[in-house]
Amino acid sequence: MLNEKELLKSWINSPIAFVKSIWGLSPQPLICEKNHEHIFSCYGDFIRGEMITWQQHKVLLAVEKAMRGEAPKRISVVTGHGIGKTALLSWLIHWFLFTRFNSQIGCTAPTSDQIYDIGWKELAVWNQRLPADIKKLFEWSTTHYKITEAPQTWWARARTARKESPEAFAGLHGDNVMLIADEASGVADEIYRVGEGSLTNKDTLVVLVGNGTRLEGYFYDTHNVDKANWQNLSFDSRESPVVEPGFAERIKNKYGEESDEFRFMVQGLFPKIGQIIDGNWMPLLSEQDLNLVADIGGMIEAKLGVDPSGEGSNKTAFVVRDNFRAKVAKLEDKSNPKGIAESMATLSTHYSIPSGKITVDAFGVGANVSQEYALALGERVQAINVGEKADDPERFTNKRSENYWRLREWIMKGGQLVKHPAWKQLLTIYYKRNLSGKIQIMSKDDMYKKHGWESPDVADALSLCFNKEKSDGSTTRAVEGPSNAELAELANIY
Repeated sequence: MLNEKELLKSWINSPIAFVKSIWGLSPQPLICEKNHEHIFSCYGDFIRGEMITWQQHKVLLAVEKAMRGEAPKRISVVTGHGIGKTALLSWLIHWFLFTRFNSQIGCTAPTSDQIYDIGWKELAVWNQRLPADIKKLFEWSTTHYKITEAPQTWWARARTARKESPEAFAGLHGDNVMLIADEASGVADEIYRVGEGSLTNKDTLVVLVGNGTRLEGYFYDTHNVDKANWQNLSFDSRESPVVEPGFAERIKNKYGEESDEFRFMVQGLFPKIGQIIDGNWMPLLSEQDLNLVADIGGMIEAKLGVDPSGEGSNKTAFVVRDNFRAKVAKLEDKSNPKGIAESMATLSTHYSIPSGKITVDAFGVGANVSQEYALALGERVQAINVGEKADDPERFTNKRSENYWRLREWIMKGGQLVKHPAWKQLLTIYYKRNLSGKIQIMSKDDMYKKHGWESPDVADALSLCFNKEKSDGSTTRAVEGPSNAELAELANIY
């Protein structure tokens, strides 16, 4: 048995020993030879409340190697959901504060939910499980976790990672400093740049953990161009003994096993790398993806997408599609709301498209098109603002991104395009994932100003054909056509 002095000494460079002594948690047992410790099937049964998972154990081993000077003190972990990272970070905060005089820890995450409602509350949970004589040494508050002996100089603090106030990693001083970023891929580069002095200090312990949601940024670089300066770990949710049952299967069913979401939410991988251009934008589709076919006539249960234009150089584009094919039905060089509405009425008759399956971009000239159509036919079409909130706001930045992604999935599943030179516009549609990991489509303004690409009128019209329909057969919309009362009033005006 170690005496108290020897026990304390054993904790200094071993968070594993600390966690075992303080909370009685032992590593999940390795049942194969030591050189098989990277294979999850080589670990024995996990007992919740008595063990550290093998994945948590590997991170703590990386910390121990760093403290012994055998590896960089910078550790970057890309992981799927549910491996117990929040508890892991809580253990590290307790260990570092307890074993290092006047230590200071900066903790950050992209949102207040992640840093305060999840991370900091988890810290409070483990505080309550401390032995009484050690618990009294710590003081928990909503933003700080302090050592009562010297609360002004000995603490951990939580700050949200905001681009407009990037001081989350700033102002930490002394010989014992640790930096922690949870959901590190979503932390803006400005945060890392402001804390660059501490991040590059060889004596500072840095731990970055999160899903690999983006193919750019500081966190991505730690696993790529800068990986020589980091200890890198990657964990798959399916190999965790504490992951929620059925989680991986739900993600697979929702997004598909080949999706980027499955890669970063389950497999602990970054998104697939495509042909990247400046700003880490990737093409939505390649030329090989476009399945161009001859026109064979009518369509079954078709939809009509209309991207209106005025008197400028852009064209008003009318695209029809059914479950199998899409066709450029008409292009107009010069348009006005009344003329666009008349063309919509003609095409809806020709292709037997009900008004509820006609979708118009309501921006600019399009704002009045639905009213003109209603005046002429007494029916409503669906006028949407593509900049509005997506149906799945956790995955997409807006409706435009969501509709284009549905278009992409339709093409990938065999959707055909009736031959037309304007389909080349689809090759200029680029996407990326923003700080929150959401899919974002490059704006028309950036397409023109940064790359000189023409307005993707036909591509936009096709994307409108993928706006999600409600159960009553109508389409979700942010901007509606006029009500019956408004129609009566408009009739009197005209």
